[in-house]
Amino acid sequence: MKHSPTAKRRVVMLVDNSVDGDSRVQKAARSMAEAGWDVHLIGRAPGAVPDTYMLGRAHVYRLPLQAISPRRSLLDRAMRLRFPLACKSTPAAEILQREITLSKIEEVQRAHAPGTHGGGLLPRPVRDLTGKVRRRYLKERVRQTRVGVKWCKRHEQGRIQRLDTAVRKAVHGTRAWRRLDPTPLRYDITYAALIDELRPDLVHAHDYRMIGVGARAAARARARGERVPLLYDAHEFVPGLIDETAHRWLVSQVLHEREYLQCADAVVTVSEPLAELLVSEHGLAERPAVVLNTPPSPAAAPERTCTDVRDACGLRPEQPLAVYCGGASPQRGLHTLVGTLALLPELHVALLVNKPDSDYVTRLRRTAAEAGAADRLHVMGYVPYDELPEFLSTADVGVHPLIKGPINHEVALSTKFFEFMQARIPVVVSDVKAMSEAVKTTGIGEVFTAEDTGDLAAALKTVLSDPGPYREPYSRPELLDRYTWERQSEVYDEIYRRLLLMPARTSPSPSPTSI
Repeated sequence: MKHSPTAKRRVVMLVDNSVDGDSRVQKAARSMAEAGWDVHLIGRAPGAVPDTYMLGRAHVYRLPLQAISPRRSLLDRAMRLRFPLACKSTPAAEILQREITLSKIEEVQRAHAPGTHGGGLLPRPVRDLTGKVRRRYLKERVRQTRVGVKWCKRHEQGRIQRLDTAVRKAVHGTRAWRRLDPTPLRYDITYAALIDELRPDLVHAHDYRMIGVGARAAARARARGERVPLLYDAHEFVPGLIDETAHRWLVSQVLHEREYLQCADAVVTVSEPLAELLVSEHGLAERPAVVLNTPPSPAAAPERTCTDVRDACGLRPEQPLAVYCGGASPQRGLHTLVGTLALLPELHVALLVNKPDSDYVTRLRRTAAEAGAADRLHVMGYVPYDELPEFLSTADVGVHPLIKGPINHEVALSTKFFEFMQARIPVVVSDVKAMSEAVKTTGIGEVFTAEDTGDLAAALKTVLSDPGPYREPYSRPELLDRYTWERQSEVYDEIYRRLLLMPARTSPSPSPTSI
């Protein structure tokens, strides 16, 4: 039965990741629970075992993602025609390879192990011949599988796939995503039972994969005679996620969001430019609200469980230190930052990244070593989001060397940008539109030409030679007060209340001012 109407209103949040490392989702769940909502956050388990824990006052459930039947594309069918003996999957071919090994072991044993010839109607030479024929057949199946997989990879962005995508889109419209990339249906199968068991008053779907899961949960509630509003939290501009090298996948994500966006009772997003893009792309009647992905205020931070970044690097106060925190990938432009070590012989660089041992980070270490600066590149893992600004505060400058081009890079006001601000350190960013304009407007740093190592080195040199003017804006309380999670999360509370037809709090909070 539905929980008591006198109880706290229940919010079920949905996310397609393991919650760990997603600071926006963690902050949203924790802050809304502290604001008096009964928050239940459902995410994906990192392994095969479900688990549950408390995030502040919010309940977190992580479930293993369930499998569904794969959807065969035109390319899959073409591969089967070209390689008719190929297995359905590479793991199936690996099993056959083990069968080949076992067959050979049996033949050797029959020939050389005394007393193990066994009985049976067939003499040993016939059995050996049969085994050889079977092994040859299995080897051919394994070979065709391996060659077929390589053939598919060469053609997965080619004309066959594009034709298949275009035909499915023409025939099925927005519903074509089910044939192109049915991954959202896997989350539906995984999350649906728990969502229905929780009987939410409101569903808060984080990011594009969850909008369909949330919409179908709201539809099931209506079938029970219950009204459950859906809030869609758009973290990205989906058409700008990646380039045409993943055409089929991208078309699927765009169609999926387009089908279900009309089901959302309200939309919230992460920046003003992204709100404009959503209105333009989907013809929204109401402009999405904006909740910037800012860190908690320093006053709300817990007692630190770690030291600070300068101590972590073993540096003296006079040694210049530039920091970056976030994901490590070529799109983030970290190679540009590491390249400055060869141009600024005193500079140290600290990278706080999600995968310190990834191939990309390994290449960055190699770049530093080739410049004779291996001891000046410091790589470490993430620090808890609510401790990060204070951890970063002993650095001299925060750098975000994002590359230009992708739409989401141009409209981003990323978490790390605000974390640098709350750390009260100067900021150097590439000339992506939203962040470069914010830096120029606030006067907290410098802008350089994306992927231009020399220009980044010059910007860093300018800031490090006279950091005072870039730190001065932080002395104005109104600048940082606007960009705390406490201020931003009030927007969520207002939207929840509006969707649930509840009166506003007695002291309504002002909408955050955009940069």
